[in-house]
Amino acid sequence: MKRPGTLASVLIVATAIAAYASTANNYFIQDDFGVVWLLSQKPATYFPQWFVSAWMDQIWGFTPDEVRPFPAVSYQIAAIFGAAAPFANHAINIGFHAGTSLLVAQVARHAAGLAIPAATVAALLFVLLPNQGETVAWITGRVDSLPAFFYVASFLAYVRWRAGHGTRFYGWSLVWCFVALFSKQTAITLGPALVLYDLIVGRHRVEVTWRWLRPYVPFAALTLGYLALRYVLFGEVAREGTLTATRFYVFLQDATNHLLRIVFGAQTTGGPGGRAVAIAGAAFLIGLIARSMRATDISRPRGDARAAFYFGVVWVALGILPTLVSTYSSPRHAYLASLGWAIVAGVAFNRLWEVRTVRVARIAAAIGMSALLAAYVIQLRTVVIDWNRRAAISQKAVADLERVVNDAPDGSLIVAGMSPAVWAFSLPFAAEPPFSRTNLTSRVLMIWPAPDHCCGVFQWDTYTRERLRTWLSNAAHPPAIVLSWNADSGALTRLSDDADPSLKTLIGLLDASGDRVALETNLDRLVEDYAPYHGAAIREPAARR
Repeated sequence: MKRPGTLASVLIVATAIAAYASTANNYFIQDDFGVVWLLSQKPATYFPQWFVSAWMDQIWGFTPDEVRPFPAVSYQIAAIFGAAAPFANHAINIGFHAGTSLLVAQVARHAAGLAIPAATVAALLFVLLPNQGETVAWITGRVDSLPAFFYVASFLAYVRWRAGHGTRFYGWSLVWCFVALFSKQTAITLGPALVLYDLIVGRHRVEVTWRWLRPYVPFAALTLGYLALRYVLFGEVAREGTLTATRFYVFLQDATNHLLRIVFGAQTTGGPGGRAVAIAGAAFLIGLIARSMRATDISRPRGDARAAFYFGVVWVALGILPTLVSTYSSPRHAYLASLGWAIVAGVAFNRLWEVRTVRVARIAAAIGMSALLAAYVIQLRTVVIDWNRRAAISQKAVADLERVVNDAPDGSLIVAGMSPAVWAFSLPFAAEPPFSRTNLTSRVLMIWPAPDHCCGVFQWDTYTRERLRTWLSNAAHPPAIVLSWNADSGALTRLSDDADPSLKTLIGLLDASGDRVALETNLDRLVEDYAPYHGAAIREPAARR
């Protein structure tokens, strides 16, 4: 019995590593710069303070309502191996994804009652879902994979305790619940997940007795204590101030998109062939599980049928529900919810795999699942390649920027224009140590498009105008240089005022832009249209990997 389980675990881990091995040395992009810049500077003794404060301080221009000491310390650990070296951060991301995938296999075994082949299939499905690409390939995606790992670990330990494996499992469930809560606020749904598991899968009757309530009280106490702390620190329990009719409507749209991405794969990548196969494979499994439900006595449903309902409906709903108070939508927000689809697919596979008297049933199960996994592999590869491309462009752009700034005279104005897909929220962090040898903004004046600014459009407006006016008032008339990187290739175009004397006049007119929107529009035109047309390409495109 141990050998099949061990082989399955090795297969799951190996698949997770193989799927994301190409990202291991990917450079920082977007939020990575700010997060690594801040947390790599914190002393080792800072950890306790993150339990009573926002983990990002105010680097984004406001105080985020996020108490996350455990994700924070993971960045400190990675910084031990070099704050500017991304490998350790990516190794941690891949490790958490592989670890969560192993937990998925165990949840499938112990909570859904699946055999080892079906549980392994469920875990592999979770590993290869294209929807997971952002969570694993992007360093900052760890803010969803790390809490998901501890959430699932707590759930699994609770299930093992309910199965009679000793009170130590219950104790560990509480420990992992605590860690999950202080990793991300979405873990507040863990308590309801345990209660509903007992009611639906465990078939525990509701009783108004201390004996019935006792297992849930510690989890409720942990959650209520955590929410009370949030109220003290931020004045809100769970962003309830964002709840409006409009927000609820947007949430329904976001939830629909999450479901489509989870089941059918990436919505915009993978090509029509891979997407068609994914739809066909998913439809096959959905039809199979629906058929098996109809064949089950409704009054006495099979255990795996109850598990399919729990993970396919309840777990997915609880996983997506926290996005109701999210300020934006991202594929990684459905990372935890996607476990539900993996288990449901495992149940469907198990139904056919256990029909030993009909050989064609196993063949159909193998073909259907193989097609779905193959489709996910095709789409995931496209997603990963895109993250690799963006990381390569980011690394090249940081090196280009440092070289140009070091060659420019003191007081020069550097206008740097990069695609938000690569550098959103990254500046000025990307121009400071540990990403450059010196603080590039200390010797020259730098401005950039609003999406690349760390701290919101209104602070960007003030920041940009201050530097424009400082440059315009300099009696020495230092040069102006516009850098524009191609969003697809990373090729750099450099335009200076010595090559185009009208550039100084154009930049001087930026400050005359009437309002923030006009300034943003005019600066975008300068870096996206004027500079690429009039400038000179000075570097080869970033290599595609």
